[in-house]
Amino acid sequence: MMSILVFLLPVRVAAGEANSTNVLDAIAALTRSSGQSQWEAVEYLAKHPEQSVPPLMQMVEKQENGWIFASAALTRSMDARVVPFYIGLLRNNFYAKEADGTRKQYGLGSKNGCIVWPFIYGGVLARSLGEMGDKRAIPVLKEAAKQGDTEVRKNAYEALYKLRVLSLDELFKMAKEKSDPEVNIPDIIQGIGWANIHSDPRFAIMLFDRVIAALPNYEYEVASAHFWKAQCFELLKQYDDAIRECDEVTKFPRYDNLTSQVKEQRIRLKMLLDETFRKRKE
Repeated sequence: MMSILVFLLPVRVAAGEANSTNVLDAIAALTRSSGQSQWEAVEYLAKHPEQSVPPLMQMVEKQENGWIFASAALTRSMDARVVPFYIGLLRNNFYAKEADGTRKQYGLGSKNGCIVWPFIYGGVLARSLGEMGDKRAIPVLKEAAKQGDTEVRKNAYEALYKLRVLSLDELFKMAKEKSDPEVNIPDIIQGIGWANIHSDPRFAIMLFDRVIAALPNYEYEVASAHFWKAQCFELLKQYDDAIRECDEVTKFPRYDNLTSQVKEQRIRLKMLLDETFRKRKE
């Protein structure tokens, strides 16, 4: 799961005020290469939906340069026009299509080759509907989960969980049974944990414990669960528990991206634990 840092846009007009020039400037910023300026523009446009929604919809519908950032602004605006717009687009974008509207086929001997690229467009639409939390999206998301490309199905499952159509128990069942082998269901479950690390670390720990116990065959996900438990325990200032989880991560040496981080974290945790003991003795 990828977390995105959001920056506040320096607004050149009075708070709450917007005009077409500033909206157009912000829309133009969506096409630039600087991540910071793009996310600043997203925040600004989301706060001024009256002027920004129509041109943002056009960018998304035509998949113009910067359309992913335009979609982020639409989603954050929570404007009433956005959910029906997304539903209509997703209904026609479960998978990548040929020019004649048929589903693109991949494989040896096909004109598209063997590499199946994720269908980002439909995936973003499905994810956005989940983030907006409107139950009107449930029917199209259910259909996307059946018909969609891998990326679309994955994001549709996530959205259906957010809309309380799929439960954690059902996601764990899908992971155990590999009912959709092309979709990394454990990654969806981990993402639910990640989303709660700061807001509800005890819930996140419970979820990661369940990953470790219920999905032992997913080695990387188990290692990651221990890694994220260490972060949760550190937030809770349970430094000895965090150190224990760091030690668990080191049992998976093949995942250097995890083990290299916990080595440094363990040193910091040991210092914090020693400082805690010292203060208790004073």
